[in-house]
Amino acid sequence: MPNHPSPQWWGPPKKFSDRKNERKISWLELFYDLVYVAAIGQLTHRIAVYPTWQTVGYSFLIFCMIFWSWVNGSQYYDLHGGDGIRARLLTFWQMLGVAAVAITIPDVFEGNHQAFAITFAIVQILITYLWWSVGLYDASHRVFNKFYTINYSIAFALLISSIFADYQTAIILWIIALIFNLTAPLIAARTVIKVLIERKQPAFTASATIVERFGLFTIIVLTESILSAVGGVSELKDKHPSVWIAFILGIFIAFLLWCLYFDMTSEQETKKGYRYLQWLIFMHFMLLAALSVAGACLRVLIASIEAGPPPVVQWMFCISIAIILLMITGLTKVMEEYKEDRAYITPVFRWLLVISALILLIPLLGDYLNIIAFLAIIAVLLFIPVFVGIRSWVKYRFFS
Repeated sequence: MPNHPSPQWWGPPKKFSDRKNERKISWLELFYDLVYVAAIGQLTHRIAVYPTWQTVGYSFLIFCMIFWSWVNGSQYYDLHGGDGIRARLLTFWQMLGVAAVAITIPDVFEGNHQAFAITFAIVQILITYLWWSVGLYDASHRVFNKFYTINYSIAFALLISSIFADYQTAIILWIIALIFNLTAPLIAARTVIKVLIERKQPAFTASATIVERFGLFTIIVLTESILSAVGGVSELKDKHPSVWIAFILGIFIAFLLWCLYFDMTSEQETKKGYRYLQWLIFMHFMLLAALSVAGACLRVLIASIEAGPPPVVQWMFCISIAIILLMITGLTKVMEEYKEDRAYITPVFRWLLVISALILLIPLLGDYLNIIAFLAIIAVLLFIPVFVGIRSWVKYRFFS
């Protein structure tokens, strides 16, 4: 097979050297992203129903495993995807696997881990095959994909082993499997950089397209916050004015988070270099996980407007918001900054550090705050950096 080109209709993987920095995101990629709504929705729902730190811990582990599969599917398509039947079939099988994983997520929280282990092992072996097959078709890429193939195969073996283990042992095996999955690109880093220099090829960095994919996926996760606000209101039979005020504040908070993320990172590319791609990926693990938790907490807060804000949910919500803000500040150090971008980013960066610290103090006043006051304080604090950024940008754009 490596010595003979495949028929055009089948479409072998695109060669690494043919990768484009900018291209139109395909409809297949967008459709692929949507299947993750089901999986993330399951986690958000579970946290909303059982808002405990243990639930958040298990959810974070499962979220990282699911998001890892999205990162690999997205990167593979960006590097080697095409319009052939092979790409469509492999994407369909991944979507089917992730949908099956979503179905089995509730079982994990009930102490039944086998179904999840089986379905995620299927996703794992599909992704392992994707990276292994690149070397089959393109010999020049084998020096890169061997690290992924080895680590991902070990992770697959651990997932299979967890099927036959007890619940607590299975969780440990999943954590180890996740570590093998996440460290593959880190182990490969030195070789990737060295080989590209020897071949006199450009440094491997995040393409403009993959940065846009991260932005679109962030919108998907942020949508969960809006759905949570809607769900929280819909659960209340008596929708008196205070409920609607809390609902408006919840949507406003989600909108402000959207403003901060996209105004600080949108329309930019990452700095050149392999390490900046890895920072982009790993900071989004924390950012998107925190967004999921914040969305679940928002639903609990609005639904419990009569009883007052549960202290544990206040802490979860505030810690999540603080993590989101800190990850946004971190991402600004990964992205290229132009003069016009700095007019917005520089003043907002400092404010985000201050606001994240102030938000962590709010739960200390929890006994004196009702839910409307709690959400209002957070909304005001988030509005400050947005206002400062817009004012600074207008001043630069029209008065400098």
